[in-house]
Amino acid sequence: MIPATRTAIERDVARCAELLGILFTQEQEFTADAEAQSRALSMIIRNPELGRIFVVEIDGVIEGMVMLLFSVSTCLGRKAALLEDMVVAPAWRTKGLGTLLINHAVDFARREGFGRITLLTDRDNEAAQQFYRAQGFAQSEMVVFRKLLDDGTVMNKSESDTWMCRECGYLYDPAEGDPESRIKEGTPFVEVSGHWSCPVCFASKADFEPFL
Repeated sequence: MIPATRTAIERDVARCAELLGILFTQEQEFTADAEAQSRALSMIIRNPELGRIFVVEIDGVIEGMVMLLFSVSTCLGRKAALLEDMVVAPAWRTKGLGTLLINHAVDFARREGFGRITLLTDRDNEAAQQFYRAQGFAQSEMVVFRKLLDDGTVMNKSESDTWMCRECGYLYDPAEGDPESRIKEGTPFVEVSGHWSCPVCFASKADFEPFL
């Protein structure tokens, strides 16, 4: 029963979504949606340039998770990360799994040259705040603001589905996918692996833009 911490892979999505369902019932601003959570988890796993999801297993069962989402701090002139979705299964809380996950994430960030990790927690969640202080995090004086983008403020489906290679003009259509690269029909561009390249000119995924 020795905990093992590792980076999540595709087969872990269902269990991680289950853990997020537990977490979101405890947070004020979020509602559990297994389909949405699974889609986001797959997006991160398939595109490692976006971040990493770390899980802790006991006897082959994932009992906790945390993720780092990547950004850049212009103040520090270095990479920065947002720590999100820290959750441990109820039966395993107060047994050190949370500390194990945080230490794993922090060690990863240090090795990869990140200069800062930021996280958010509910204002009235004293237990979480005490936990993060014990891990070396300090409360910021900054105030969090959010703007949720509804269907009227983001690109509609027809605009955002097809992406064009800036190098050769090839169009990626999710309805067709890319069978030669084993990308199934119906795969949105955001869920295509970051290692994928244009099948015509071999430009990277980063060289694509929405075809409006």
